[in-house]
Amino acid sequence: MPGVPIRGLACGHCPNPNGRDGGRDIGRVQSWLRTRKSGARSWGNDLSAAGSTPKVDFVSSSSFPAVRKGGSVTDLRESNLSLVLQTLSTFGALSRAEIAEHCGLGVTALTSLVHELTARRLVVESSELVRPAIGRPTSLLEMDTSHWSVVGILCDREQISIATGGLDGVVVSITRYPVPAGSVLGFDSYRPFLVRAVADALMQSHGRGRTVAAVEVAVPGAVNRDSGEVVRSILNGWSRVALRGEIQHMFTALSQDPGCKPSRVVPVLVGVDRETNYSMLTQVYGGKRSLSGRNLAYLGGRNALSGGLYSRSAIEHGAAGLAGEFGHLVVDPEGSKCWCGRRGCVETRLGLAHLYSVCTGLPETDSFSRLGSAHQSMLNELLSGAKEQDQRYLLPLKEAGRWLGIAIDTIAAVVNPDEFVVDGYLACLQEYLEPGARVQLDALSALPSLSGLRIKFGSGDEDGSLRGAVLAARDALIRHPAAATRPKRLSGKIL
Repeated sequence: MPGVPIRGLACGHCPNPNGRDGGRDIGRVQSWLRTRKSGARSWGNDLSAAGSTPKVDFVSSSSFPAVRKGGSVTDLRESNLSLVLQTLSTFGALSRAEIAEHCGLGVTALTSLVHELTARRLVVESSELVRPAIGRPTSLLEMDTSHWSVVGILCDREQISIATGGLDGVVVSITRYPVPAGSVLGFDSYRPFLVRAVADALMQSHGRGRTVAAVEVAVPGAVNRDSGEVVRSILNGWSRVALRGEIQHMFTALSQDPGCKPSRVVPVLVGVDRETNYSMLTQVYGGKRSLSGRNLAYLGGRNALSGGLYSRSAIEHGAAGLAGEFGHLVVDPEGSKCWCGRRGCVETRLGLAHLYSVCTGLPETDSFSRLGSAHQSMLNELLSGAKEQDQRYLLPLKEAGRWLGIAIDTIAAVVNPDEFVVDGYLACLQEYLEPGARVQLDALSALPSLSGLRIKFGSGDEDGSLRGAVLAARDALIRHPAAATRPKRLSGKIL
């Protein structure tokens, strides 16, 4: 644990030959390190990273912020670097004494860590000074948001959207790249469009003087976060796509292509996840810096229902990345068959395709085929009909509200969150869904799983998953600060 002295090592994890058993314990550590397998990853502390041939290195950012528990001295140091960054990200600009107090680190150890973080362009001296009643003014440290760029990518069947941001997690630009309808029959035909979009986004970042350090990719469907594989995306027509590896290969090719060579080549963190997990992350933060102690269940989606779980300080992914897939939780065993293969899923009662069909009379198979390209116009038609007090729209939405209450009750009984967020297109329909949901839940309010549950509707932001992907990429860089290295050089020139 950071701040807990390790016998034979100083607080900053540097050799302490003056310690009482220091030499003997350091020898044990060094002997243990020599026995580690050669394949163990270590970024090291060389910030210049000179090399003969430029090469992009990758780390899979498989989870959101948490201080890593490494076994080597390098791992322990990176954990402390990450702890300092998380403290600044949570509390904003702080003095060195305040950082040391929050992190439980000694002044000597903190000085070394701050020096390295400054060299990596992750931390900078604030222009603000604290003037105590006694003593000299004290400078503050804050996150350096001027150098590194983080990227969020959303892969839809007919559009690729890319958002860029900085270490503050704020999105500064969103660019959309159309994929011609009917031109894509699977990932192989989708790949060229993705390559061109990624290349353009890289060049835009470098044109603004920023270096891309982390990328998170959102996909509608089932995604294994740990392996980086899209298991299945019915809306995109993908199956078993090793998307993290694909993105990594794209960066490698772009860094070696003379016609599209970024001005700086650095290690890049790459992560892939379900788009609703990223949307949930925007609700988890919700303008708050601290994420500790949050237990949240999420139900939402732009065009089809999904969900997510956030427990204390991390997104819960489960064994294969599908934890929190509430859109396909069965609530009506005798109900209609869902496109996922089950019968009576939440999707069959609250899905956008279902709601549009019962309100307009269009066959549900036709409604489903329009989800990828026309979901926003479908939602607008539902809102327009309801606002005009058309009973063809109001009655089905009232019934859908009852099913929303049933879904919330079922999910709360299983996962017992203290917060429940309804988002996506359901949040846009809040005015028409909430009354029926409240009636259903008020009758059960004495149940332990519901008595203290806070339920809120999100903003229904169409770009919520993109903003969440940028936050996740920022978090990945905070968790792996050693990925922020100086650009590699070739023949004395920065590539």
